[in-house]
Amino acid sequence: MQRKGQDIIGKTIALLLAMQLFLIGLQAKVRIDQGNSSLEALMWMIQQYIPVLVKFRSLQEKKSTREDTEE
Repeated sequence: MQRKGQDIIGKTIALLLAMQLFLIGLQAKVRIDQGNSSLEALMWMIQQYIPVLVKFRSLQEKKSTREDTEE
């Protein structure tokens, strides 16, 4: 039962991270529409993506560690 709950939490976190990446892209488009250059928007996006990707990697490593200890 605990395993199923962890899977649901993991999927929820993955969905929220994906939504965050989508919203960052949407905000970058708004910035371009407001007059920022494409390069400025790209640099801003990269700065926003890095913490999200680090968090995703951390969650992936935790999941891998949990699976290794269960075997």
